[in-house]
Parts: sequence; C-alpha cells; structure tokens
Amino acid sequence: MMANDLKILAICGSPHRGNTYDILNMLEQSNPEVDFNILMLSELNLKDCFGCYSCINRGEETCPLKDDRDTIIKEMIDADGTIFASPTYARMISALMKKFVERTSYIAHRPMFFGKYAMALATCAGFGADLTCKYLTENFTQYGFKFVSSVELMVASKSESETKHNHHKARIAYQKLIDAIKSHKKFEPSLNQLVYFNIFKSISELNKLKGWADYEFYKDKKDFYYDVEVPLLKNKLAKWIAGKEIKKMKANK
Repeated sequence: MMANDLKILAICGSPHRGNTYDILNMLEQSNPEVDFNILMLSELNLKDCFGCYSCINRGEETCPLKDDRDTIIKEMIDADGTIFASPTYARMISALMKKFVERTSYIAHRPMFFGKYAMALATCAGFGADLTCKYLTENFTQYGFKFVSSVELMVASKSESETKHNHHKARIAYQKLIDAIKSHKKFEPSLNQLVYFNIFKSISELNKLKGWADYEFYKDKKDFYYDVEVPLLKNKLAKWIAGKEIKKMKANK
C-alpha cells in the first residue's frame, strides 16, 4: 500500500482548535501524500445521549436523536486508520469525546471495526494524559480497533523545545500507525476481547426478548465476532473468566 492510498481519520475532542488540533494539523502536514481528515467534534451536530438504551436493545437505527453520529461512523468505516485525540480535562477525556463515546456505545456490544488500526493521542497541561490515553484505548478496542500506538503530550510551557519534543513523539506514534496499516498483519484476539465476547454473547441470550438487536448479532457466532482460530487454552480461560462475571450478574438479579 502506497502512502497516497492511505486514508487517516482524526477525531478531535477539543472544544476549540488549540493544542490537540495543532498536533493533528502537524501530523497532516508531515505527510501530505496521506488522505488525512480531521473531524472536530465541536463543529459537528452531536446531541446528548438520552440513555434510553434503544440503540443497544433495538438497534442503532432506532435512536431518537438525529444528528451527525452516522456521518462520523461512516468516516471511521472508510478510513484505514483512526486517531482518537482528546485534551485532558480533570484527568479524563473531554466532555465532547465522552459524548461521542456515549452516542456510539452500542458498537461496544456489536463491534464493527475489526481489521482497522487506531492510535490514541492526549494532551495535557499538568497530568492525567496517561488516563486519557488508557480510556481511549480500552474503550475503542471494544469497538474492534487494533491500537498500535499511544502518545501523551505535555503542553504546559509551549516553549520551542517542548513543542519540538511533542512533535517528535507524535510523529513516531503516527508512523507506527502507518506502518501497521501497510503491514496488513492479521492479529489474534486478545484475552480481554475474548472475555468480552463471551460476556456479551451470554447477556444477549439472557436478554433476547428485550435486547433482540444483540441477540440477532450473536446468535450464530461461536468463539468470536468473526471466524478466527483461537488457541484452545486461551479460549477456555476466556470462557472461565466470563462465566464468573455472568454468575455475578445473575446473583444480583
């Protein structure tokens, strides 16, 4: 795959075109042959989630909110790789990025981004960028993404040396993303992904009358979301861990 065949989407959770945007813009300029698109959540129509569970139980098309959610998801589908970028506010992702997570949380139940690569990017003026990157990585891994890099950037002084250092770190992480996409390497499901698969499949069977969207998604799936050879011991361990969690859920009902 040539550089000019690559399509990278950057989803920016900053409320303005500040530090996080500047880093993404720098990455775009660093390799002009790549089709690089920055989506500013602040400039899109993304409404607050009602928490009605309609998207999870009855399907995402039943969501009562009509906004740019599906447009963003289509961009993610069309891209070869996605950069999830957020400033760090109160040791966490921004409210805008959290809103995006809430509006797309049904994808954690019915993952659709297997075979797609991702990168996490967080900026901060003090501390907490590690927690922001951890949240982005763990959350969107559940959507099916394979995270190949993560970068935490301090933007406290905005000095020349600090900026140079941040640009260097960001470019290294970005190159890892590009290299992973070009490699076409197939990856084995992680233990956590196998555990979540078994938990969600069990829940879909327990809740098939109310949550029929999940039930329809999982009913014909066996060991994972797609056909892949999973090592026997790893598969058994995942089922055992998931079984313990399901027992806890049943005990609380």
